[in-house]
Amino acid sequence: MRAGVRISVATMVDIAAEDATSICRTGEIPWAELAPGIEMKVMRKGEGSGRYTVMNRFAAGTVLPKHYHHGEVHAFTVSGKWGYLEYDWVAEAGDYIFEQTGTIHTLSVPEDATEPAVIQFVIEQGMDFYDENGEVFHTENPESIMQLYYGALDNAGIEHPQGVLD
Repeated sequence: MRAGVRISVATMVDIAAEDATSICRTGEIPWAELAPGIEMKVMRKGEGSGRYTVMNRFAAGTVLPKHYHHGEVHAFTVSGKWGYLEYDWVAEAGDYIFEQTGTIHTLSVPEDATEPAVIQFVIEQGMDFYDENGEVFHTENPESIMQLYYGALDNAGIEHPQGVLD
């Protein structure tokens, strides 16, 4: 323990060991194809918290619609490379990206990418997607992400996974 750091047992929360942590075995969660070259796994739906965790896999050349974030976003690049059209950086494997509440941008995977971009996102309070006229055509949140995910699995004849965390 660092000098000067004290933890009071009185301030600790008593959580049963079986409730203290959870594991989602991402290899057991199936990819759902949302559109050609755009796949997703939901790892945590975060009911009641407004925070959900997904993993996306985007093919080279993928450009998502512009979107607005209602809360913070944490992104970890597992493999590949990607960025936002509005910024001058490209994230690569191992990079962590933090996005402030209120950001608006357009996710893009370079046309010349040699592998799909796989990104884990922790999204707070959802986001709105805009069409080419600047009108919201889809709002994503924990409830709608599950509908989208399960609908894509159903369309592909894939059974719903048991490992998605609440």
